[in-house]
Amino acid sequence: MFSIMENLASTWWLFLAIIILIYLYIRRSNKAKTQVRKTRRGVDRSLTYPRQYPCGWYRICNSEDIPKRGQVKQGFAVGREMVIFRSDDEHSQVYVLEAFCMHMGAHLAFGGRVLPGTNCIQCPFHLWEYNGKDGRCIKIPYIDGKIPDKAKMHSYPCVERHGMIMIWYHPLNESPHYDAICIDELLTNRFEFRGCYSYPNIQMHLQEFAENAADVQHFQPLHGQMFIPWTKIHVPLIFVHHTASLEFDTQSHIAYFYDTAMLKIFGKHYESTKIDASITFYGPGGITLFRFDGNFGRIYLFHTHTPTNYTELDVEFRAYVERKIPRLLSWYVMGNWIAQWQRDIDIWENKIHKRAPCLVKNDGPILKMRRWYSRFYLSKEDKDDLVDILDW
Repeated sequence: MFSIMENLASTWWLFLAIIILIYLYIRRSNKAKTQVRKTRRGVDRSLTYPRQYPCGWYRICNSEDIPKRGQVKQGFAVGREMVIFRSDDEHSQVYVLEAFCMHMGAHLAFGGRVLPGTNCIQCPFHLWEYNGKDGRCIKIPYIDGKIPDKAKMHSYPCVERHGMIMIWYHPLNESPHYDAICIDELLTNRFEFRGCYSYPNIQMHLQEFAENAADVQHFQPLHGQMFIPWTKIHVPLIFVHHTASLEFDTQSHIAYFYDTAMLKIFGKHYESTKIDASITFYGPGGITLFRFDGNFGRIYLFHTHTPTNYTELDVEFRAYVERKIPRLLSWYVMGNWIAQWQRDIDIWENKIHKRAPCLVKNDGPILKMRRWYSRFYLSKEDKDDLVDILDW
């Protein structure tokens, strides 16, 4: 038995474990029945959460969703409909405007077209033309003279990086308070894209993900067991030990969560299985970046949350992996992490927000995280300036 454990601790222990887990997963999945998410009855949990969307950058779609010049696509985020389009000029840049024409309310994503050789979109109803950069109407075909100054659509600041199209959201339409995420290391040929995993309509509030990082006491109850990658199937006799911490950067919009995970088999910890994971919050959690470091190399995993309603998110993982790392190994690391994340969903989708939680010693810096997170909400004075935007 001791020799078996020593082999597991060796460099190649993981590959043997992966083969066994894949076999168990295939065997179990052949017997499993399709699970249907049940409709939850009870209190309206959304009423317990802040009734606004945090200011920040959000992924509205991916580059592969709108690959061609002149292409138009519908978008939906932060309770708003949008039109996304790629210019037909040499820049092939993506622009995002509010969806409904300010003239008579036509939806620009349905029948609207990008004018050849330009960055302008034309409304299908009365052929008004709007510049993608600032949303101004540049042409009304049936009038002569000056176009009214109020003929302007809201244009969302937009960047395209790491295969994602990200927009800046502020309920008062202020300019970005900070730049969108950009990881220079991923711009080299050292890393390659290895997949995108989408989970739409997760019934949770965005703030829960940030508070989860501060709640150190939930790690062992929820994440102390080993699961077959990508599943909720527990692997017997193998456990995970977590050491977690939280830090706030001098840049006010950045926070860091650190976790060192190590396997515990038959009561013994194995240093060779240690993986150091860090999560960087770029703002309120719309765009977060996981980084896994181990003897095998480095893996980046973008974990994005796009609010569609106050307690509904479209979640996506995008993986960038060092080319030297075997695909089977990166599949295992990412699948294990997502399997652990799915454990949290069962809690998030059914809990309420306690504005005055009954905390005890060693619960973790939950209130400190809430104070940091509050900077992404509007102040009372700013909320008083809102009209027909936020529902408080």
